[in-house]
Amino acid sequence: MEISTHQTNPAETAVNISEVIRQKSLVAYFQPIMSVTGKKILGLEGLIRGIIPGSDQLIAPKLLFDAALAGGLTIELDRACRDAVLAAFHDYHQANPDLLLFLNLDTAIIDEVGGSNYLCDQVRHSGISPKNIVIEINESKALDTRGLSQFVTTYKNKGFLIALDDVGAGFSNMDRIAGLKPDIVKIDRSIIQDMDRIYHKQEVFKSLVNLTNKIGALIVAEGVETRAEAIQVLKLGGQVIQGFYFARPGNDFVLKAELIVKTAEVVDAYKTLLLQELEDYNQKCLAYTHTVNGMIKALAVVDRPDEFDGQLHKCLVHAEAVDCAYVLDESGIQCSDTVGAKNIGACEKLVFHSAKMGVDHSIKNFYYNLIKRKQDTYISEPYVSMATGSLCITYSRVFRLAAQKYILCVDFLETQQPHPVSF
Repeated sequence: MEISTHQTNPAETAVNISEVIRQKSLVAYFQPIMSVTGKKILGLEGLIRGIIPGSDQLIAPKLLFDAALAGGLTIELDRACRDAVLAAFHDYHQANPDLLLFLNLDTAIIDEVGGSNYLCDQVRHSGISPKNIVIEINESKALDTRGLSQFVTTYKNKGFLIALDDVGAGFSNMDRIAGLKPDIVKIDRSIIQDMDRIYHKQEVFKSLVNLTNKIGALIVAEGVETRAEAIQVLKLGGQVIQGFYFARPGNDFVLKAELIVKTAEVVDAYKTLLLQELEDYNQKCLAYTHTVNGMIKALAVVDRPDEFDGQLHKCLVHAEAVDCAYVLDESGIQCSDTVGAKNIGACEKLVFHSAKMGVDHSIKNFYYNLIKRKQDTYISEPYVSMATGSLCITYSRVFRLAAQKYILCVDFLETQQPHPVSF
């Protein structure tokens, strides 16, 4: 039967949920989950739509599940939905035995039914191996954390894969990742949206990538809608993407070649971006080096370390790309004030403030890598400065004054293209 794309208006239609379940008046939709670097479809997420019995009108998922909750039929609807999705997935599984099915489970029902064998029986009757099934759970909806943990352990032992869904949304608890040890972590759209433009989201995503890599889990970026977001996912270490950028959910999904072509386009665009960023970085480093060399020349002419502040002030008057600068002695103790060109003091709060003379920096990377590893120069990754609240990198360099070794630390603003400054 051809299903209309028109969905009912919740305000206009009361759902007879008992009849929907009894007549199995449900249709499965699928959305592809793409391995971009692998240039393949890793799996399909099974979604569901209800159909008003005796018509071709779709029932929106929220209306469907709200009606089941109100009627005390959540478990029955959940099971009927899984039957529909498993049956619809069968042909895709036959065409590609390695394809994964991401199967949503209403985690709230675990509190009621625990680890029953109903899901195992459904999967066995479908003819699909448990190794092809990814059980998606939203841990925040489960009240019985011990029961949830037992459920996850039981089904992992039976060969199923476990995915934590919507991580980063609402009140997701990061400790559940450690406790449940999922195979897959799906990052919510709330993190992905505009991630190509918002630095703080980038750092959250990067941290989650680092975490999942270290615990042996796969990360999936959900809700990717633009090429820029897809490229940013790759840039930050993600490799698997789900979202409208590749395909919307549908009930006539075909494993189309154009999806693979689109993954190749994203990879090619990312490679182009990498080359451009490398060129930009090299140009910035040349400008940084020129600026730091000039500052070291200015510092090397003073008679005593207590004259560093005055020289730094002179150097930074026209240094538009510099956020602030300071000097450490050989033991890592700050022996100048933190001198700023533009933004110093902009973030002077009780816990966010510029470092003062006498502060010990000996455990910081910009000191440790120079002195202990005997490097000449250190350039940090971008970060938000606690001195000024600006996005910066720290460039540190060893210099000498009267046979004593010092370290000049310069924080360059990452929001501007640096221009060489002469002194």
